[in-house]
Amino acid sequence: GHFYYGPGHPMKPHRLKLTHHLLLSYGLYRKVDVYRPHLAAAAEMTPFHSEEYIDFLRKVTPDTLRPFAAQMQRFNVGECTDCPVYDGMFEFCQMYTGASIDGAVKLNHGATDIAINWSGGLHHAKKAEASGFCYVNDIVLAILELLKYHERVLYIDIDIHHGD
Repeated sequence: GHFYYGPGHPMKPHRLKLTHHLLLSYGLYRKVDVYRPHLAAAAEMTPFHSEEYIDFLRKVTPDTLRPFAAQMQRFNVGECTDCPVYDGMFEFCQMYTGASIDGAVKLNHGATDIAINWSGGLHHAKKAEASGFCYVNDIVLAILELLKYHERVLYIDIDIHHGD
C-alpha cells in the first residue's frame, strides 16, 4: 500500500491498505488466516518472464532511468506508458508475486481450500513486456505452480477486460 505510480495514474496500491483495514474493522480477519508473503526471487519469476526483462525490472529505478532508455522502450516501461518506473517498483512486484505463489503452494499442499491475494491479479504483463499497470504476471506464475500438482487449472477473470 505504500507504493505510488505517480500523479494522475489510475493504479492506487494504497487501496490494498484500505481493504486490509476493512477486514480488520468488520472483524473478518477472525474468520480467515492471514499470511505475510515471501518476496518472490527473480528466479521465481523466470518460469514465465525472460531473464533479461526481470533483470531490467530489478535494476531500473527513478534514479537510474537514463542508462536504461533503450530497454525501457523495448519493455514498455516508463513515463510515456501506463507502466511508470517508481520507487519500490520491483519490491512491489516481489510482494504480489510472492503472495500469489504462496497461495498456490498452500492450495497444492492442502493447507487451504481458498487463497486470496488482494494485491495480485496483475494479468497483463507479457513474457518480456509490461502492460496495463502490470510488470510481473503473478497469475501465470501461480497457475504454473498449480499445474505442478493439478492436471488442469480454471482461471476466471472477473476484471472488466480480459487478461493477456
